[in-house]
Amino acid sequence: MPPMEFAFKVYPDTSHIKVGDTLTIHASLSSTLNNNVHLTDGEGEVRTYISRGENIPVVDPNDIYTASNNEDYYLIVDGGGVKWGTSKIDEIRSFSSAPVGDSIIMRYKFVFLKKGLYRLGSFQSSFYKGSKGKTRWNAYFDVDNPHWDVLWNVTGNPAPNPNEDHYKRNYLIGVTE
Repeated sequence: MPPMEFAFKVYPDTSHIKVGDTLTIHASLSSTLNNNVHLTDGEGEVRTYISRGENIPVVDPNDIYTASNNEDYYLIVDGGGVKWGTSKIDEIRSFSSAPVGDSIIMRYKFVFLKKGLYRLGSFQSSFYKGSKGKTRWNAYFDVDNPHWDVLWNVTGNPAPNPNEDHYKRNYLIGVTE
């Protein structure tokens, strides 16, 4: 089977929001692949990591640590699923989904509970497995600017360039009071 790639849209697509505001990320694909195979079962996942730091912008890469559901943000799953970390149940390990009708949908809302700089994504390729086979799943943020230029200011550790893979696999957002 051909690999599948999810292009996450972000609403609102902005560099800053307030504590208590909601950020939605959404991606969907047809469950009929470009080789005309129609997926009807199975599940896939995209590994992800959500982090938070105190400083806006980030000035020290050691200021970024794992963000926790119900502590740093509240997660609402509107489509797809979530797989949680094995050591801490409140840390997201991956976004997951399965074919439903003609689509595969992942839709998540983050209500931010604390101020700070959040980095969503850090997407890593994983797999879809079903009765029709196995294939790679990848994801990236389909936005004009994931805000590295505004929210990353680490001396000696420059932000990735737009032509680098890492650039669109992350979305940075500053949450203020």
